[in-house]
Amino acid sequence: MILFLDFDGVLHPNGRGDEGLFCRVALLWKILRACPDLKVVFSTSWREIYRLEEMVGFVTSGGGKDLVPRFIGKIPTFKDVGYYPRRDIEIQSWLDTNGHSCQWLAIDDMPELFNGAHPNLYVVDGDCGLTEVDVLAILGKIK
Repeated sequence: MILFLDFDGVLHPNGRGDEGLFCRVALLWKILRACPDLKVVFSTSWREIYRLEEMVGFVTSGGGKDLVPRFIGKIPTFKDVGYYPRRDIEIQSWLDTNGHSCQWLAIDDMPELFNGAHPNLYVVDGDCGLTEVDVLAILGKIK
């Protein structure tokens, strides 16, 4: 299975306040360590600015270095699909281009970036970011 990962509103709350960037990354590590076959592809808008190696560094710094090989890519960016980018279309393009027909799950705080109530989307409350409750729900969808 492949996990498509957003950053803002997932790995840190939107309007972070005092918590700082990537303050929820240990919860991502918890998911990855519970699912040893799970691979991660970045679907965050950060992919438009940062190289893959830089983003891997952001999400593995401080205790996740053993997970580096699990981060395998970033989705393409399409600008001509409407007011909002359509992450579900970008994800499908990545899957097709990379020859993957496996199951996938996207973790994001913006459901408007997907077509309707997409069955492969897990929506996080962007005001608080990933929580222990989310981790349990995501693991239930993956396992």
